[in-house]
Amino acid sequence: MKQRLKRLFPEVCNGWSELSGYHRFERIISLVLALAIGGAVLVAMYYLVIHVVQLLFIESRDPFDYRVFQALFDMILTVLIAMEFNNSIIRTMTSGKGFIHVEIVVLIAIMALVRKFMVLDMETIDPWQIASLAAAGLALGGTYWLVRHANRMKDASDD
Repeated sequence: MKQRLKRLFPEVCNGWSELSGYHRFERIISLVLALAIGGAVLVAMYYLVIHVVQLLFIESRDPFDYRVFQALFDMILTVLIAMEFNNSIIRTMTSGKGFIHVEIVVLIAIMALVRKFMVLDMETIDPWQIASLAAAGLALGGTYWLVRHANRMKDASDD
């Protein structure tokens, strides 16, 4: 049983005996989160494939209609965002440097904002909503730059 767990979940089992109680707890929570997000990705992929087949091959719509592409990109970006979030959880488990890094969270937020821009309905959007999304984009970009700059300075001082 122990060997099977090591084979299935090496991120959790590697170095288990050297971990403190809290770090073990953190790894277990990370594993549960990764499994939950993995399940959500599988469900999202199932619906993505069904919708791609429906939108492009079954329905009599024009497959080159921009609304069809918006719907497809919305679903694809949702899956990519969930996968990146899951990847950050797995990387955190394997790195041993604590929980989710701010830089990764900001990048995921930027991806979510890009997704929002891609699916905007330009015929009904309020100009203030576009301005607020643009301000959020600038704020996230600035935050990412600050966090990245601080991480680089910290890495340079560690050397």
